[in-house]
Order: sequence, then C-alpha cells, then structure tokens
Amino acid sequence: MSDIYSLERFFRPRSVAIVGASPQAGSPRNAIVKVLLKHGFEGRVYPVSPTHAEVEGLATFKSVAELPETPDVALLITPAHTVPDIVAQCGVKGIRHAIVFSAGFEETEAGKVHAARLVEAAARCHVTVMGPNCQGVWSVRNKSMLTYSPALQNLDAVQHAPIAVVSQSGALAGAIGNAMQRNGIGCSYMVSVGNETCLDALEVLDWVVDQDDVRVVALYIEGLNDAHRMLGIAQKARRRDVQIVVLKAGRSAMGQQATASHTGKIASSHSVYADVLEQAGVMSVDSLVDLLLAVEVLSFMRAPRASGDPKGGISVLSSSGGAGALLADHSSHCGVPLTEFGDATTVRLEALLPDFARKANPIDLTGQINTVANLFRDTCHAIADDPRTEAIVVQYASSGRRYLQEDAAVFKALGSQLPVIVSFVGETMAPETRRAFREAGVLLAADPSTTMQALSWLYRRMRYRALPEVRERVALLPRAAPSDWNRTMRFCEDGGITPARWTVLRAGDRAAQACADMALPLVVKVLPSEAEHKTELGLVRLRVGSFDEVDLLAAEFRARLGRPGARILVQEMVGEGVEVVLSCLRETDFGPIISLGTGGVAIELYRDVAHLALPVTSAQVRAALHKLKLWTLLQGFRGKPAADVDALVNAAVAFGDQFMAASDIREFEINPLIVGAQGQGLRAVDALVVAR
Repeated sequence: MSDIYSLERFFRPRSVAIVGASPQAGSPRNAIVKVLLKHGFEGRVYPVSPTHAEVEGLATFKSVAELPETPDVALLITPAHTVPDIVAQCGVKGIRHAIVFSAGFEETEAGKVHAARLVEAAARCHVTVMGPNCQGVWSVRNKSMLTYSPALQNLDAVQHAPIAVVSQSGALAGAIGNAMQRNGIGCSYMVSVGNETCLDALEVLDWVVDQDDVRVVALYIEGLNDAHRMLGIAQKARRRDVQIVVLKAGRSAMGQQATASHTGKIASSHSVYADVLEQAGVMSVDSLVDLLLAVEVLSFMRAPRASGDPKGGISVLSSSGGAGALLADHSSHCGVPLTEFGDATTVRLEALLPDFARKANPIDLTGQINTVANLFRDTCHAIADDPRTEAIVVQYASSGRRYLQEDAAVFKALGSQLPVIVSFVGETMAPETRRAFREAGVLLAADPSTTMQALSWLYRRMRYRALPEVRERVALLPRAAPSDWNRTMRFCEDGGITPARWTVLRAGDRAAQACADMALPLVVKVLPSEAEHKTELGLVRLRVGSFDEVDLLAAEFRARLGRPGARILVQEMVGEGVEVVLSCLRETDFGPIISLGTGGVAIELYRDVAHLALPVTSAQVRAALHKLKLWTLLQGFRGKPAADVDALVNAAVAFGDQFMAASDIREFEINPLIVGAQGQGLRAVDALVVAR
C-alpha cells in the first residue's frame, strides 16, 4: 500500500519528466508532450529520449540520470521490458512518483514477468507507480494533464467542476471525461489506474474524496482487491459530503466457483457488490448514460426540501395529461413519492385552474397556459408554497424550447429554494443552455423517465447522508469451526438461535428408546456431513408420526447413501413461523459477508436475499430486511402474526461476529431458520458448515 498523502504529486506536480518522448506526430509518445503543453501546464517539462534532440520545442535529455533536477513525477511510455529498470533509475534520481502508460504487462502471458519485476523495482526503490497500461491523470485546476488521451488532444479548453473520475478502464475514463467536457459539465480529476500493478483504484479514491474540489466521484470498476476498504472510504466520503457513484461491469460473473451452501451459489459478484455498496452509502448505476447523468445531478442539485410530512414528495405540473401519467408511473418505479397537496394549496389551485384541468398531483395545466396570462407562474408558486412540496417537476409535451425561455426566471427563482427539473419530450438543449440553468439549480431532463431517475438519486443521497457512523467493535475471542452437529447447534445457541429439539440415531439405535422424550410428529433426515443437499436427494421426511416409521426411514436413508453406519438426525417438528436463510460466506471480494433472505427449498428460485459485509450493525440488518419480499412475511401476511424481527436482527449481528471469530469456517448456512411470532424467538432447523 502506498502512502496516500504521497499521491499529491501525481495531481499537483511542479515538474514532469517524460521518458520515451518522441517528435513523431500522431504517436502517443508525442501526444503526451503536446497535451501537457496545450492545456497550460505551468511547471517544468523534461522530455527524455536517447535518440532525439528536441520534442515539441523542448530540449531532451538522454536518460533520467542526466535531468537537471529531480522531477515530482515521471511519465514512462517505453517498451514494457524496459520499464522496471527505468523505474529503478527514477528511484536512484529521487523521483518518487511514476505513471506507466506502456502496455504489455499482466494483460499478456509474457508480460507477467515484466509486472513482477516492476513491483520489485518500485518497492526496492521507493517509487509509487500508477499503471501500467493506463491513460494517466487529468488534474484540471492545476492544469496538469498527464496523459495522451485523444479527448484532450481534441479539446481546446477544459472546464473545472467538482466531479472526479476514477476508472479501471483507460478508454472509458477518457470517454467519460470527454463527455462531461463536451456536455458543459466539466470535471476536477480523471484517473485511469490501468493494471493496478502497484497502486489501485481504492487508494486513488481514498485520496480523491479528501479534495476540496470534489463533491461527486464517478468510479468505473470491473472488480476490486480487498474491497472491504470501500466501506471506510465511503464513510469518510459521507463525512465530507462527497457522493461516490459506481458503475461495475461483470454483472454475470460469479464470485464463487463452487460452493456448498445455497446462498453461496446465488452470491454472485454483482449481487454482493450491489448490496454492500448500498450498505456503504455508495450509489450504483447500470449504464454509462446513468453514470453521466448521476454525477451531473449530484454535483449541483440541492437535496429535496425536508417536509417532515408522510404526504410530502414531488409536485408535478404538466402541459400534457399523458406525460403527467408517465411521470407518475416512473415515480412509482423509481420509488419517488408524489406530494398530496394540502387543503390551502387545493383551494388556490381551484381558483387558478380551469374547471376541466386536473388539480391533483400531477397537475394537468391544459392548453390554457397559452392563453391565460400568469397561469403557469401562479401555479408554480402555489405548489412551491405548499410545505409538503419537496421538489418540482415541470413537464412540457411540445414547444418546450419556447416555454423554457419564457419561464426561465420562474424556474431559476424556484431552483434557489428546492430541486427543479424541467422535462421535455424529444427535445435536447445546447450545453450552454443546460449550463446556465444548472448554475441556477435547475436540471433540464430529456424525458420523464430520466426526470424521476434523477430525483431518485437525490433521495438516495439524502438517505445515505443520514447513515450512522459505524464504530469498530471489540472482536470476539477466536473459536474453532464446529466439527459435528452438537457443536454446530452450540454455535447457533451462542448467537441467540435455539435449535429444534434433536437427537442423532447411530447404527443399532432404536427410535423408541433414543427419541422417547421427543414429541411426535418428527422430522427424519441425514446429517449435513453425510449429504449436503438432502431435500434434493430425497433424504428428508417431515411429519413422521411414529417411532417405527423413524426406524424404517433411517434404514432406507442408509441404504440410499450406501453407508450402513450413517448417522440419522431426528428432530421435533417446529411450529409455524417464517422460513429464513441466515448464512455467512468468506472468499468474496469484500471478505466475509452475511446473507439473509427468504429461506426453505425455494431460495435459489426466488433469490430474495440481501448481502452485507461483516461486521454488521442492527440498523444495517434491519435496512437490508426492508428491501426484501421477506419483509412482508415478517410483518404478518394474510392474517399471520408479526414475526420476531428483533430476535432475527440480534441473531444476525451475533452470528456474524461469531463467524468472523471462527476463521476456519468457509461457509455457515442455517436454512431454514424459523422465525416465530413476536416474543417467541428463533429455531434452527438445519445448518451446514464448510471448513477451510
């Protein structure tokens, strides 16, 4: 790991050496010099080339050793096999920062040797290396464009805005930066981390969220090493009021190759990332279009006005009843509440609008806005004055450009009080127009779906800001992985989970004696150690009504297994309750995680499961449960009593702490865990433990 403070020189260098610079027009080796000079770098630039005397009017030096001073950063764009030795030369010269643009490292089989040599040289010579195979850094305020990016070759000027981009893809980093510049949004930093051979995306992110010219960070990732670091970085970002927005590729990739538990099978990389990022208050998006819009919205729009009223929400004015209906549909899909107007507002709207206009939210202004002076302005002020209005949406169906200019003063005045979005159908506005309204707190949206998506991000950010600080807890003393059913059940009991009453039949045991103190009906099954997925193999029988039937089933199961000495588990039937799966799993990108969801045999069918990085708090567990269909069952469904949610939450926290203390356990799944009615606690019916 690098000293994060040392990253400062990557973004605010006073002098730069370019090793491999060339006068050949059109080549990256030439572009890297031209871009730096074109965008006004105010420091000293030293091209290093053993074969050329001059590059872009600058005298060259034959080697790093010949440089007249020790530059703050060296840019390396030479063949891969030469890079490790050049990094070592930088270290001897006292250069502590290098960006390696060269390809031909981990991305090729032959290059892995060069990558290993690079790591060794960087560590031995105390050089912090970004890359290789990257597009470098944009540092807009400092005019330090340490890149050959085609985007910057074609841009005449670069606009500064409080948005940083950190990307594992160089091409996408440049494309995102280019789009933000050409759309008139701007950015503060763009960082392409490349192969992350020495310095990774999270180390860069950790530095970026500390900067005073960053309010939003766009993070493009394909996967993270030691991803648990994201939780601490995200917590720091929240303290600084910086929102991180992530676009993760690889939705279909499975994070676990082969797992014994059901939850392990459905804990895909994407599902774990989505849930843990939500836990951390990091916003996930699904496309580049959404990423660009999200960082624009979150960089300049204020939070929804706090009404403190359950009937508060978004107030919509539309010149089209159809467009208003679409907005209502999209608001429901995005989870954005619509305002229910108060009585005073309803009276004002009745007086302002014609009889045939819709006066409830969303308001249909009708064509009267073309003929009645001040109708639009007065209606806007009426809903803005309603204390339940948290944001305003104005939807145009046609002639949006004309109305936008006519009503500009109204929009901009309201934008200083609460979020305002003006939505169009099939019309796009010039970047200059968007910028002018953006500076007044008004978003110009392309269509109704975009409008409600933008508002959903504002509400999510508000929810993330309210997340409590997560404090470190004292870890439990280490404990061994349970090696048999008895120890497994004791592990459950330590977490506040009562096992169903049970006994184990060994070969030769008779149920009448072994189960004499157990109440019929019973459950008969093989132990997890004998067969992992018993139900699928027909090795579970419920509601067994006699001890003789228990003996017959025990003999049948042993025969199916082909193991005459197999132990057979007999349990009392557990009363009614909600079936839940509670599982912990190691070896994900985020380290140990806990999963909760709808349990029983249909877990892989419904996939109603949430994942959290360990350790967890009660608030985090409860928030995760709220997102699941399971929550409806826990609250009491179709006359069923409400379940003991408090017991489930407390058990999940304790179970997760115990799992972390038992480092030899790879997976531990309790499925089903029966949650009784309020006050009745939990019963573990089945459990599977996989040790390392």
